[in-house]
Amino acid sequence: MYLVGTDGGLLDKPYRLTEVLVSPGERVDLLIKADQSKRSYKFLSLAYDRGGMSKVQTVTLMTLSYAGSRTKDTIPSTVNPYAGRLNPDTSTLKKQSMTLSMGQGKGYINGIAFVDHENCYVLMSHLDTYEVWEVYNDSGMDHPFHQHTNPVQVLSISGGDSKYASLYTTIPAWKDVVIVPKWGKATLLVPIMDFAGDEMGMPMIHCHIPEHEDIGMMATWHIMEGMDM
Repeated sequence: MYLVGTDGGLLDKPYRLTEVLVSPGERVDLLIKADQSKRSYKFLSLAYDRGGMSKVQTVTLMTLSYAGSRTKDTIPSTVNPYAGRLNPDTSTLKKQSMTLSMGQGKGYINGIAFVDHENCYVLMSHLDTYEVWEVYNDSGMDHPFHQHTNPVQVLSISGGDSKYASLYTTIPAWKDVVIVPKWGKATLLVPIMDFAGDEMGMPMIHCHIPEHEDIGMMATWHIMEGMDM
């Protein structure tokens, strides 16, 4: 199995994997090379404990019968030659901090549960800038953190699945959903280059588990034109 693309687009080349962790809202583009023995193969969703009351089970996504190769197709050496990791001096960039938490039947970002655009946590940013976001998870469940409009690159992840952290902190992947592990942290490099949302330019930030978003783990992202004076 070869990973060739993620949420924000295609990668520079194929990355060979035997498994890949995909949370609610994340997307991957895969190439599967059929070059083993002739028989039926199962493509599995493996058991993963994301914490809380989630069920841990293995699910067969599909079964394919393989009768041998009829073509000479090969895995390409290059996918997107323009893909690359950014390497700015992060010490000079604006830092933003967000904490995801749950309690009393509600979800929070920085201690505020989303009610509507007037009653929620609001993150303030400026167009045509770069920021570093530190997203903390103060709960016993993983949260797939999703920001609309501008994809990010992952600088670091503490806690959780070590293969996931190693993969996305090294390959030139653009992400709009990143797993923030239970009791862990994800540090993201955020280029603020697009200005979508409603007429006020306010895209959403939220956990991509629908029931967590629905109980308030959501915020608005106010992207302003121009810089602070």
